[in-house]
Amino acid sequence: MNLKLIWGLLVAAPMFIAPSINANELCLDGVCVGDDVERINVTWKPIEVTYLDQKFVETELADRKVEDVYYDYNEQLVADRNVLREILTYVIRNQRFDSKVLGALSRVKAICSSLTLTGEVENESDDRLYVTFRAVADNGKRGMLRVVRIEKQYNIMAPHLRPGDAAAYRSVKKQIKEQFPNVLNVRDIDGRVSSSAAQNANVLLGFRFISDVSNPLVLKILDPSNITMIEEDEEASSLCQSR
Repeated sequence: MNLKLIWGLLVAAPMFIAPSINANELCLDGVCVGDDVERINVTWKPIEVTYLDQKFVETELADRKVEDVYYDYNEQLVADRNVLREILTYVIRNQRFDSKVLGALSRVKAICSSLTLTGEVENESDDRLYVTFRAVADNGKRGMLRVVRIEKQYNIMAPHLRPGDAAAYRSVKKQIKEQFPNVLNVRDIDGRVSSSAAQNANVLLGFRFISDVSNPLVLKILDPSNITMIEEDEEASSLCQSR
């Protein structure tokens, strides 16, 4: 085939370029990717500390210092020991936060590891909203708690489990498509992704297979920004460099 003809076909062929998405365009129910968790005007659902949580703390601190526990779990926070002990079960065992944890983190002098915790917004809806932050460098300050993931779990089950939810599923799916045109529909929201489209998607909609009788619909929004890990960022607190 003539080389000029081949080149002409290549030029004429439609090219797909994935549209760029800014983090501040990814918002849901008053929370945006990129927000500072400590400045979001919501009420965080309190976390109940269980007997197993208490035993975890007792066991971990039985024969070593609290700083050593954090070190063994690859977390590094510069703070008084009483603060580190107060949030030990939240940070190390559960990786969750609420208002109490945020209050304790405000007394931390420096966050030197990519601390990642998830909290739930308290609301009167049957749907549940989860927000995940990651500590990132903040011009030499303690570290910013940046929203990197938002998940909304709808009170809508997979239609094969609850056929009556089929209409609600179609309605929510349409609303999400209108708000997030680039949303990617997947079967299992927590499943391993193999396609490049799924790997690069920032907004995904699918079902969470909790059990044979519980498969709720979940919308997952991820931070598209490529942010340097705080462990490698020169803008992290100077207190981190001396440890």
